[in-house]
Amino acid sequence: MKSTLRSFVCFAALLAGTTAIRTQAAIPLGENSRVQIGGFISQGYIKSDGNNYPFQDNQGTFDFREMAFNASTTVGSHLRVGGQLFAQRLGNYGQDQVKLDWANADYNFRQEIGVRVGRIKYPKGLYGEALDLDVIRPFVFLPMSVYNPVLRDFSASFDGAMVYGTLTLGAKGGSLDYKAFYGDIQMNKDQGVADFFNNAKLYSATGVQKLGLDHVAGATLDWSTPVSGLKVHASFSRLTDVFGDGQFYAMPALPISVQLPNLDYLTFGVEYVRNNWTFAGEYFIQDGNTHIVAAPILNQSGDYGSNNWYVSAARRLNDKWEVGGYYSFSENRYPGATASKDAKQLGDWALSVRYDINEHILIKAEGHYIDGNYNMFNTAKTPNPTLEDTTMLFALKTTLSF
Repeated sequence: MKSTLRSFVCFAALLAGTTAIRTQAAIPLGENSRVQIGGFISQGYIKSDGNNYPFQDNQGTFDFREMAFNASTTVGSHLRVGGQLFAQRLGNYGQDQVKLDWANADYNFRQEIGVRVGRIKYPKGLYGEALDLDVIRPFVFLPMSVYNPVLRDFSASFDGAMVYGTLTLGAKGGSLDYKAFYGDIQMNKDQGVADFFNNAKLYSATGVQKLGLDHVAGATLDWSTPVSGLKVHASFSRLTDVFGDGQFYAMPALPISVQLPNLDYLTFGVEYVRNNWTFAGEYFIQDGNTHIVAAPILNQSGDYGSNNWYVSAARRLNDKWEVGGYYSFSENRYPGATASKDAKQLGDWALSVRYDINEHILIKAEGHYIDGNYNMFNTAKTPNPTLEDTTMLFALKTTLSF
């Protein structure tokens, strides 16, 4: 099955590239061209006072940037192909390595049904498919309880297939967008997701060495209600047979495997846009079971998960300025009996200001007051030898879009 999924990705990427080249050769780029190209470059600065969070930054760092280039085109009236290259640096994560972010072929039979194959954006939450769109919000970081930036290279896309469509519910019912998908997610020890395994302190100094999963499957519903500007979201996905293998910290010659047979993501969200205001809120439940094996010394099972939510508000003041703020909260669903309050939860107050220099360049400044240290790392890439109870965070970011 995985070889079939990878073949789909290669086919979609090849189709996207060759079709775009042929279309550009046949039609010069201009107002009559069907080719669309775009991208962005962003550079930021981040400094925290307290803990290193969300990555190593408490000494202040400019290792905070993103770059992307995308191209897409239509073939006939139903087929669209395209792809995006992406690179990022988040402290010690990313390392500016250029990767294929997404590349797919999308055939829309009609409004009610379409099919997408290849590397596809992961539709989780209100904004899971819009992580790169700085221009639509004032925030430097989306609420990290739901959109952890360290997981961006893991949760942004999957390799597989999706069925989607829009159903009209009548004049008084609005419309319903649906998506159902199945696929695989590429995992490796250099991704940010690896530190969620490393933070458990079960591996030797080399950390987790091999990560993977069998498949991911899920569905989303987005209801555009009869109330103008009001959207309601629900999504569910399950990651099956997730694992992280390495050497046991107590006996480095002994292999250890941390396994999550099922890891479920369930999200409910609401967005309301009225005049110059945008209000949003989401509730995200992560739930799964774990199995840890370091035979013959260790063989134990348990539960893993968290409750996460946020509420946010943003207002466009004029064509240059926008402000926004949110409160984001996470808590451990299965804390240890002796865990302190600060180790079990994390609350994050954030305030953002955005200034648009012109239609292509913007600047954002953001401050955070963070209470608690749940899901903060003490790893080689993000060290926190002694976790503090509170953290102040400042982030500055400028983005050029084209």
